Amino acid sequence: MKLDIGCGPKCLPGFVGVDRFPMPGVQVLADLDKPLPFEDNSVELVHAAHSLEHVSDLMFTMREIYRVCKHKAQVCIVVPYYEQKLNLANPYHLQVFNEHTPRFWSSCSWAPIDKKEYYHPHAVTWGLSQSDNSNPGLEIRLLRMEFFYFPRFNQMDPSCKRELRQHLTDVCHQVVYHLVVWKEDNEADYLELTKNLDTYPFLDTPALQKSRADAECYEAESFSTVSYAEEVLGEKLKEQHDYVVECERKLIRNEKLIELLTTGPDIPESDLKRFDKYLATNYHSREPRNYRLGKEIPSDGYVEYQVTGTGLYNSISVCVYLSADNQYAQMGIELVDKNNNIVWSSLESLSEIGTIGVVKFSLDKSLKQEDLACVRFFGRNLNICAKIVECSVVSPWPLRPSKLVPYACFSNDE
Repeated sequence: MKLDIGCGPKCLPGFVGVDRFPMPGVQVLADLDKPLPFEDNSVELVHAAHSLEHVSDLMFTMREIYRVCKHKAQVCIVVPYYEQKLNLANPYHLQVFNEHTPRFWSSCSWAPIDKKEYYHPHAVTWGLSQSDNSNPGLEIRLLRMEFFYFPRFNQMDPSCKRELRQHLTDVCHQVVYHLVVWKEDNEADYLELTKNLDTYPFLDTPALQKSRADAECYEAESFSTVSYAEEVLGEKLKEQHDYVVECERKLIRNEKLIELLTTGPDIPESDLKRFDKYLATNYHSREPRNYRLGKEIPSDGYVEYQVTGTGLYNSISVCVYLSADNQYAQMGIELVDKNNNIVWSSLESLSEIGTIGVVKFSLDKSLKQEDLACVRFFGRNLNICAKIVECSVVSPWPLRPSKLVPYACFSNDE
């Protein structure tokens, strides 16, 4: 069953029209402030366009939508963006909708959208549904968020539109949330779903198609405050914009650092699994935890770690943190045997590392870990701060202390 909630006189074809007033196309009369007259787990798709802003208790209504929906049911919500003066003055609009609203419908720590769209220094991770320390009774996860701007902003650069939307009124007039109802405890299945959003069957209504078409064919006004400001202020406006962008970069780096210290490094799942498996095997411990940043990698010295693993290897991967982007920075590695001889060394570029990433060193031969005493990391052209990411490994035996080690692994890729 498919529901068009608050459909008015124009219910979508193939949907069951739900509204509080009897009109053409309305099949079920229902007050959204009361329980929906549908059975649990009976709905596979919900469309709600310009209706939820009128409910008196949004969390109650969202719990009802969650209740009647099946696991993986799609929910498409179209609502007026709050920061516009007509919306602020509308006495019939009782709820607030912006880029943060769907964060309160999920406890999942992330969403498959650009973090810049919702960054806030007081809440860096996505899901906020349990932020009042209670069970919200729902888990509705965002898959995509689409903003519709007033005409004079349509042709602007996306980053500039986002910046204006988040700081001014009357920039964006409508937002669309494409969500999925999640009722099973299967995070692997959810991750797989988010990897294939290019082929996901998002609901696309004629009204949304028209809004996009109108934005594409809009001709710039002969006068606008934005174009006037660009013409008059010129380079000064550009400098201010560049400054805001740089501040945003720093905020995002701080967010990633906080995420590292609280939940772990944001690196590909394949690297996470390899690292954790290696550390758990070679340090005979429970899974790694308590991530932190090690000593700064110097350009005129090195950071040294002991090697305790066994077995052949022909590559070494290590997780590193950079305080800023740098095109010319390099990190080197030296493998030292038990006679204090350097048996192999190499340099790799750090230009592809964005804040936190993995540097891989590939050897031209296979060596034995048990022949090594330590591994050293050093820097070249490092005019930024670079550090090895460390973690603690906890012994499975009681009363034994945890041990700090680099978040790295030796691998045999043959």
